[in-house]
Amino acid sequence: AQAEPFKVANIHFETNASACDMGAQIKFDTDGITSGSVTDPKGRKIYIFQAKAGMKAVGGQTEGFLENVEPQIPELVEALGCEPSTEEGVMALDDLFAAWPAGDYTFDGSAKGTKLSSQAPLTHLIPAGPEVTAPANATVFSPGALVVIEWNPVTDPILPDLGPVTLVGYHVIVEQPTPLRTFEVDLPASQTSVRVPKEFFRQRGTLHKFEVLAREASGNQTITEGEFVTEE
Repeated sequence: AQAEPFKVANIHFETNASACDMGAQIKFDTDGITSGSVTDPKGRKIYIFQAKAGMKAVGGQTEGFLENVEPQIPELVEALGCEPSTEEGVMALDDLFAAWPAGDYTFDGSAKGTKLSSQAPLTHLIPAGPEVTAPANATVFSPGALVVIEWNPVTDPILPDLGPVTLVGYHVIVEQPTPLRTFEVDLPASQTSVRVPKEFFRQRGTLHKFEVLAREASGNQTITEGEFVTEE
């Protein structure tokens, strides 16, 4: 019988331009799956899973998300001026791409006697991190003030050899760590600013961290980090 497709099958690179690290992320979604695997373009199984006991009894898992350890990339450190990491692993860009070759990755699975199969492409086209123009890092705002995060449009790859790139949108995340609160929004490629709702940060003396992600047509995305605080 012909296999049914996954509802979602995706693989992409996420790069942090502020820390110069990079890793692959995998996501899938189904109506229920009890076993499965992901195979790279060279035929190597890179991920295998199987539901057991209670998970299997109810029909398996419906979705999954995973990411590998994100090593710091020396080529990015040299190009972007990041502080060399003393905590994370380090891997040359060519070695990372050899571990995660470009091409179609095959998602296979079984669910109640039904076979599932889909393919998802991975490319080595990596966009540059958005250049945030406001607010300046560690800006102090009064609680409830108008905060607008702004950045320059991303049109280039993070390194010249990793293009050309086609931007399809941005994703902005603002996080208040204590107590944990998160604001997130997806934006089209034509928009390069977002206003943070003033109701989000009424707490005094609080650090707020934010990320602006540039998303390429392949799904690869690159983060630029920033932060601001509310005055005591």
